[in-house]
Amino acid sequence: MSYQHPSQCPNILWIGVDQMRADYLTNPDIHTPNLDRLRRQSTLFRRAYSPSSLCTPSRGSMFTGLYAFTHGMGTNCDMYHALNRELPKPEQLLHTRLQNRGYRTGFTGKWHVGTELGPVDYGFEGMNVSGYGDLRQDEGYQHYLTENGLSYGSILNPWFANPNQQTLQAGEWNGPLESTTTYYLANYSLDLLDDMARSRKESGQPFFLTTQFWAPHGPYLPSPEYVGIHDRASIPQWENWPDDYTGKPRRFHRFVRSFFSDLPTAWEGWQQLIGLARDYTTMVDEQIGRLLDRLHELGLADETIVVFVSDHGDMQGSHGLQDKGYMYEEAHRIPLMVRCPGQHEPAERDQLVYNMDIFPTILDLTGQNVDDELDGKSLLPFLAYEGAETPGRADLYLEFHGIRYLRTERGLVTEDGFKYIFNPADDDELYDLNTDPAEMNNLLADGATHPRADELRQRLIDAARRSNDPVQDCIAKWFGQWRNYSGQPDVSSMHEFAGS
Repeated sequence: MSYQHPSQCPNILWIGVDQMRADYLTNPDIHTPNLDRLRRQSTLFRRAYSPSSLCTPSRGSMFTGLYAFTHGMGTNCDMYHALNRELPKPEQLLHTRLQNRGYRTGFTGKWHVGTELGPVDYGFEGMNVSGYGDLRQDEGYQHYLTENGLSYGSILNPWFANPNQQTLQAGEWNGPLESTTTYYLANYSLDLLDDMARSRKESGQPFFLTTQFWAPHGPYLPSPEYVGIHDRASIPQWENWPDDYTGKPRRFHRFVRSFFSDLPTAWEGWQQLIGLARDYTTMVDEQIGRLLDRLHELGLADETIVVFVSDHGDMQGSHGLQDKGYMYEEAHRIPLMVRCPGQHEPAERDQLVYNMDIFPTILDLTGQNVDDELDGKSLLPFLAYEGAETPGRADLYLEFHGIRYLRTERGLVTEDGFKYIFNPADDDELYDLNTDPAEMNNLLADGATHPRADELRQRLIDAARRSNDPVQDCIAKWFGQWRNYSGQPDVSSMHEFAGS
């Protein structure tokens, strides 16, 4: 069965979560009944990546279909440092295309693609929370609590990553589910969904609604109804925990010692943190279920594209690390699935894809031209049930510009399962994900050579050139190609001093 366009333009419900590991969709020990239900009706992409393992750049890429070094939001916009505080070219945002197509466009939840301006400032309907967003301070949320006689107290049993109760990692929400910001966000989204459904039925106007949950991004704060749903003692130790960083870049030693100095040193501690993260995921799963149920109750399920995705992953103790901002699989791999109108059977794909492919996919599914200028590519060829053998990308190019401090890293993941990580200020890394999926054995450690290394370096250079990466010349010269692919003059070159 191939995808068929509905007689009308399809609606789009894009459900986003923040910082969810890819394996949360496929691990039977994690209680996510609503995502499991959606998965049984969707195409699941098992090798989906974020181009950058950080909130602002990855969200900017999802909403524009461009690499972060192209859309300009290379780092988080609001903490430590920022390459940009606001999106330089808001006309690149997806919803402008859909509005020109006649869509109502709504946004609720986490934005984080600018510190002062939110989605409503750019023309969305809905919630206008700028920066990372603290919904607890939102007037609408405070009114909701008062109106419903709800309240919450200080976090119970908190876990901190640093001395003197700094950097909260997890704890227990001190109030009922209905008092959480996650529940309030779902309520807000349901109201907007109802209103858009009325427009659809009265005038035929299609809608695009994205709900971007802050959960399960840390601090992991499940409400009492969910605390303990997952048995801590049965959480198996990660294959890459502990990691003494033998053969890894030297910065890991200092980072773990200096920034996250109070992370657990025993697996039992990590089991507690991971257990709370999983409980928190179950809590957001129930709110996702409410959105899916309402879509069905409104009679719109078979004329609505449903997308589920995370912006990036989460380390959760893998390699002894927490949070994100690493080139490792746990931080870059994401859950991604798409349900087309009328799809009632599951499909799974192993092609390499990005979450920024959602933009061109929506253009394709709504009958619009997909620009060659976009870095993302449409997933439509893989959404047909017979699309399993459709060729995908030969490799994915990954970027990182720093968190807490500026740094340049680039990565390349190949279709046949190799990963090269370019660290210009440190040692490079090469992993065979087929035999070493935990990325414990750097094949370039201590100056070692590998038969694939030169080929992968050339592919990294080629990917930087294709994407017009600002550091393409740096990458080429680090690998011995003393050419200026960017076309910019090099005053240190003898060619610049040649006579006329």
